[in-house]
Amino acid sequence: MHKEKYPGYNFTEITFNLSTEAIIWLSGTTRDNAHKHFRNFDFFLSLLKEMRTDTGLDTRFRRPIELDPLDVQFSEISLAQKWNLGRKKMHNLLMKMEALGLIEVTNRRVGSWLTFKCVSNWRDDRESKEQSLSQDPPLNR
Repeated sequence: MHKEKYPGYNFTEITFNLSTEAIIWLSGTTRDNAHKHFRNFDFFLSLLKEMRTDTGLDTRFRRPIELDPLDVQFSEISLAQKWNLGRKKMHNLLMKMEALGLIEVTNRRVGSWLTFKCVSNWRDDRESKEQSLSQDPPLNR
């Protein structure tokens, strides 16, 4: 398999554990500031493209953060601007995803990140790597 077949993703295969309620929510839409609807699944996928598959320092924001596999560093303001939402609506969207068991949000003085709680394992056939949560526990921060 070639990397260009999966542009932007750090894996070629991924396994999710989703509740029925999460599936229904992912199938729905959210209205942006211009009253246009976007699919919740598209928002989920955009975050998934940023998911780390290894431990490392994320330097994309003002304060670098050491992230674990399944983590994504984010800014509510940046996400709100990207998706044409207010910061509070973006916050509520992330909290809904957290309540559904899709993600877990962590806020610290150094920054914010989310962890994909619904991902049980992933594989990257391009590098013959397979990762499961049972193999490497996340770092303690």
